[in-house]
Amino acid sequence: MKVFRGYGIYLFSLSLFWAFWLQLTAEPKVQPGESKETPWFLSEESSYPFTEFTILDTRSSLQRWKNKVPGSKVITWEELSRTDFPHKGELLELKLVRKKINDLGIKLNDSILVLGDGASGWGEEGRIVWSLREAGFTQAYWLDGGYETYEKEIRKKTNLKSENNINPTPKPSKPNSNISYTIQKEELLKGLSSKEYQILDTREPREFSGATPYGESRGGHIPGAKSVFYQELFDAKGQIKSKAEVELYLKRLGIQKEKPVVAYCTGGVRSAFVVGILRTYGYNAYNYAGSMWEWSHDPNLPLETGN
Repeated sequence: MKVFRGYGIYLFSLSLFWAFWLQLTAEPKVQPGESKETPWFLSEESSYPFTEFTILDTRSSLQRWKNKVPGSKVITWEELSRTDFPHKGELLELKLVRKKINDLGIKLNDSILVLGDGASGWGEEGRIVWSLREAGFTQAYWLDGGYETYEKEIRKKTNLKSENNINPTPKPSKPNSNISYTIQKEELLKGLSSKEYQILDTREPREFSGATPYGESRGGHIPGAKSVFYQELFDAKGQIKSKAEVELYLKRLGIQKEKPVVAYCTGGVRSAFVVGILRTYGYNAYNYAGSMWEWSHDPNLPLETGN
């Protein structure tokens, strides 16, 4: 039985590698101003050829209870974030983030799949991947479609118990990325007058217009921001829209690929999800993690209301 299982893993890994290679070679060359990096999320059509990976489950407690993933590690975005005002939502010191993830038995060079609630959630899976990549875990990805994609593309196709698919062999590692995907309040404020950044407000339209349902000190949006509700990036099936669809959507809003993009929300969760999609699709995007909790707390910072 072990022989057949090992052979199954080999065939599955080979098929995924071939599919991913075809996808890479079929993509057009990077256009001027377009950043090129590994994807932040994996879809049914573009799964990485993982032979060893750890699953981080950031789904709601109800979903984790209904559909258990044996051997997975459980974490929430709040565990990696500050809780003190006005810094609520900001990422913890990177050394603390690394320690929390290391304490789960995960090393910097490990391959990590993050499961979230998809279209029914708040983008927590994107926030976790953003947090991990900030801390140097460059092989962190979230799985588009969450648990259903996991069942269809990974668990059933390998014909293995999920315990055999996780807990990779530890490797000696060290922080291997100096790239940051975040922007601070001071940088964003400095760039407002020069319109250095294209700013996306990923909250609900009512929040953009001035409602404060989630604890903001003041209502409104950052001057010049475009309303891009994160749910608009899902299709009717709850999957992330294609690159062409997202590009067309943003182009109609006047968003250009050759110019940096900054996304924000209330506490940097929905915006991190959007940043991961945009990064995957070639945009030079950054997350303002402090978002409206921080921005609205300072009465000297400008806000606009209305549509």
